[in-house]
Amino acid sequence: MLKEIREEVNQIDQELVRLLEKRYACVDEIVRIKKEQHIATLDSTREQEVLKQVADLVENKDYEISIMRTFQDIMDRSKEYQKQNK
Repeated sequence: MLKEIREEVNQIDQELVRLLEKRYACVDEIVRIKKEQHIATLDSTREQEVLKQVADLVENKDYEISIMRTFQDIMDRSKEYQKQNK
């Protein structure tokens, strides 16, 4: 039982890695477009929109705070990545 659940978690982790790589590829494209159009890199309004959207998507509200913090961390790491790769 435990082994099967851990295997499922491992599969989910693999999916998460692929999705995060895909998200970073989108971030690269957004940065490129913003540079071309001389738009500020950071957009706190967009960040709040993303967090609201995430909160709305969470079905099990017991997980909401942890999921929101996870997405805040993802966005924080994304901002660091953007600064390093200007």
